[in-house]
Formats: sequence, C-alpha cells, structure tokens
Amino acid sequence: MRDANPPLHRILHVTEAPLGGVVTYLEELVGEQLHSLADVQIDVITPEINREALSKLSGPRFSLITFRHRRGSVRALLRMALLTLRHVRRTRPDILHIHSTFAGAAIRAFFPLIPKGTHVVYCPHGWAFSREGSSRMRRATALVERLLARVTERIVCISDHERREALAAGISPDRLVVIENGISPPPGNGIAGDYLTPAPARRLIAFAGRFDRQKGFDTFLEVMRELGDDAEAVAIGSSITSDEALPDCPDNVRIIGWQDRATVFDLYRRADLLLVPSRWEGFGLVAAEAMQQGLAVFASQVGGLQDIVVDNETGRLFQPDDVQGIVAMIRATSDAELARFGENGRRRYLARYTTAQMTAKVTALYNELLAGKAGAGVVSARHIL
Repeated sequence: MRDANPPLHRILHVTEAPLGGVVTYLEELVGEQLHSLADVQIDVITPEINREALSKLSGPRFSLITFRHRRGSVRALLRMALLTLRHVRRTRPDILHIHSTFAGAAIRAFFPLIPKGTHVVYCPHGWAFSREGSSRMRRATALVERLLARVTERIVCISDHERREALAAGISPDRLVVIENGISPPPGNGIAGDYLTPAPARRLIAFAGRFDRQKGFDTFLEVMRELGDDAEAVAIGSSITSDEALPDCPDNVRIIGWQDRATVFDLYRRADLLLVPSRWEGFGLVAAEAMQQGLAVFASQVGGLQDIVVDNETGRLFQPDDVQGIVAMIRATSDAELARFGENGRRRYLARYTTAQMTAKVTALYNELLAGKAGAGVVSARHIL
C-alpha cells in the first residue's frame, strides 16, 4: 500500500524544439502524466513559441517555464542550459527528462553540476547523426552522443529503428529503451473547417508538419504539381527551422498554417490519404495521428516511419524524393485499397500507439530509476509514482 502521505516527486521536461512533433509529444505525455500520476509536480522548460501549443496543460502541480530562443543560436542554447541548471539545483527534481538533440547536448555537457539524486533521461526524437550532412559531421555527432550517453541513465528511443541506429553508432544497449510515441483521442468531434470545398471531386491529400527540408515539403509540392487535376491538398504547418525560400505553391494546394488539434484531426477524417515525404524521421507522429483516424498513410521509407507504416497494409512506403514514383503510387491505388489501409491503420494504432500505453511505459522507466534497479527491468507504476 502507498504511504498515507507519500513524498511529492518532481519531473522536469526540457526541450529547445519549436512546435512540431516534439511539442506534440510533450503535450500528450505531460497531459497524461498530470491525469494519471498522483503526488507528482511536473515542470516544463521550453521556448516561448511553444506556449500556446502547450496552453491546455495546467493545474496546481504543473508549471510552464519559457525562454526566448532562436534555433541554431549557441548563445540561446547556453541560456537554456543555465536556466535548466538553476531550476534543477533549486528544485532537485527526481527525473530530468531532456528532449531533442540540442537540448540533450547543451544540458548534459554540464552533467557534473546536476545534483546527485536527479536521474537523467534523454530522448533524441531522431538521431542527429542519421540526418543529411557530411560523413565527417555525422561521425563527429555520433562520437558526441556516445560520450554523453555515459552520463545518461536511460535513452528513450521512439522507434525500433532509432534503437538500431544507436547500437550501430556504438551506444551501449544498457542505456537504451524503446518507447514508441502515443496519440490520445482528438478533442470532441472536431470541426468542419472552411479550408475545403463542400464536396471535393478530386482525391484529397493531407500534409502536416514543418515546411522544411527534413519533412520533404518541397517534394510534397512537386507531387501535387504532377498530380494536377487528379488531386487537391491541404497543408497544415509553416516554415520553422529552414531559411530556404519555399518553392512556388501549385494551384491545387491550400496552405492553412498551424492549427489546433481539432482542425488537424478534422482534416485527417476528411482526407483520402496523408502524404509524409520526410527525408529523415525519428518516429513520424503525424502518421500515427492519421492512423488513429483511419486514414491511409503514404510515407518515405526512412527512420521510424518504416516501423509505423506497413507497406500495402496500412499505406505505402516509397523512397525519398522519388516524385514520379510517388505520383504513380497514388494514381495506382484504388479507393477500396485506401479504405482498407485506413481500417488496418486504425487497428495498428490501437495496438501500439495510444498515449496511455506510452505513458505507462515512461512511468515504469521512471520507477525503475527511482527504485535503484537499473538494468533489472521495469517495475510496476504503483507504490512509487
């Protein structure tokens, strides 16, 4: 049984990532933690741009701490690291859970200043050494991750593919645990947006995410240009991390910027397929979101996407940048096949990608560390958190 007055545990989540999948992950995980974990204080340190996206997280046991941040700024990363260290030394959290590459590097570089008793957990949300770049840069990044792994009690891989990449880079398997991302049901029944014609005669294709090179937004636009009158598309998102000018947008694409979850899921319910032409991806949260709504997913065969999407079962997989191949694949797929993909995807989501499953596994990991049983497997979530 639990003590009548159990101690108040503290969890601190930190990221420098702006909007996108990492912030959605935090919204899902922290929201479920606040709901399911009693006697836990949860703090989140994040860039100011994420305040609105995390605005639904609230309560007497929650605090949101924001800072001014510019992606790629070394000074901003140092400012974030010092802010985190001051908070850690003042509040002495039981768990310091760091999200994304730059936050992981900046904060763990100051590991000697982190108080004993604070357990460090890191989730890269996609390894930097697996992204585009010179082989020399990728080797250097892998070396840094190997060194920092030594001061990290657990590294959460969000897909089996991410774990395989870590092992190939020389990171100890004892540090690694796979906990796939989870998605909660959308709020309410969604809304019928005014971004579509009442009854589109053409096949409707959805895109959701940052308009940058990683997400293959330029490939998406070229695919739509080739499809012409055969399809129309709605793109949710904007350019966040890329300074490159966006290609010209074809007439059959409507861009509606960042939207709340109700609008995102409304689009998934009304679309015929979600196109995810990413060039690299740690997981691919939008794919799991679409599968929850029974939407077929056509995605690049990269990173965690190839673990989520089962080719010819929940959607289709293709090689990155293969515009003609993607177009041919979309045209060759019947409406009946799209419906079958969506039904199978919904079943796969329920089996693997719910927020409750993800949170239970994260809680078990925390409890393993708090119980001092590193390497002994996960323990029950009760009695500790």
